[in-house]
Amino acid sequence: MLSEYAVEPAAIGADWNTFRYLIEKFGSDKGRLISRFPNKWEKKVIESAKAAGIPDVRMASIIDRLHRTKHAIVDFNRTYNHDADWIANAVREHGIRAFRAIICREGATGSAQALAPSDCSEDHPLFNAPISRDIPRSAADISGALLLLALAAREIDIVDPFFDLRAGVGDYIGPLASLFGKLARASSNPKVIRVHFRSHPSRPPAEILARDAGARVNGILPPGYRLELYEWSEIAGGEDFHDRFFLADVGGLMIGAGLSAEASAQTATFTLLDITHAQRLRGRFASTSTVYARVGRAVRFNANGSSEIF
Repeated sequence: MLSEYAVEPAAIGADWNTFRYLIEKFGSDKGRLISRFPNKWEKKVIESAKAAGIPDVRMASIIDRLHRTKHAIVDFNRTYNHDADWIANAVREHGIRAFRAIICREGATGSAQALAPSDCSEDHPLFNAPISRDIPRSAADISGALLLLALAAREIDIVDPFFDLRAGVGDYIGPLASLFGKLARASSNPKVIRVHFRSHPSRPPAEILARDAGARVNGILPPGYRLELYEWSEIAGGEDFHDRFFLADVGGLMIGAGLSAEASAQTATFTLLDITHAQRLRGRFASTSTVYARVGRAVRFNANGSSEIF
């Protein structure tokens, strides 16, 4: 659902109009993320803009926009050799783990994936980024569609009223295990994943959930990760609890048919959400929420196989 782009600081910082045009094209709600490559990418953009002679008033706007769009600039754990130039680094990294495209100065590289800033329009196949897509309901396809958003996030809220870790009630473990495996290979940064599901009389109490679900999730969490399960009920006269979401501090997705893996012929519609809207939806499941009512106590699973009720 999201694509990672390498953007040359000297290209985006060449002039005010180029910067303003390009920076507005990126964000989790637009389907495109800028790789923080190198890890002081924003500083390199500012240095390039100053070297290009951009006036102070425009420089202030560049710095402000870089701060306001920081959700669009993500560290994807790329390796950068400071003894080589940016183009050489980008081409090397592209060969190891491909970017969607390398946005750079005209003629800076002969790579087929190179885009000049003037080529960055919705009409170009390397820049076109649909915000809605039908994803096959296999564990690998679901986790692949979630990976870049999950990598960009510090916190993740999975909302699925029918989420269930009991055997025989849909395969919710397969997509989670696949996603955790991909996250562990791509980044060493631990995360907290909170899952919110709807209450039902058939749901087991927290003590039983901690015992039985713990045995099923044991071994799938990377070191430092935590998985937390929260049960919620609807409030009379309030919001229906039906929609499914994958929400993060940097954006979110609405997921039509849920996060369980099913027959390979089935698909679920994944749609990127406006960032502000995604944060409002996350607020429905905050500890202070009045949209839904928390039921009982939550269960936390740790990477070492332990669990706790809180």
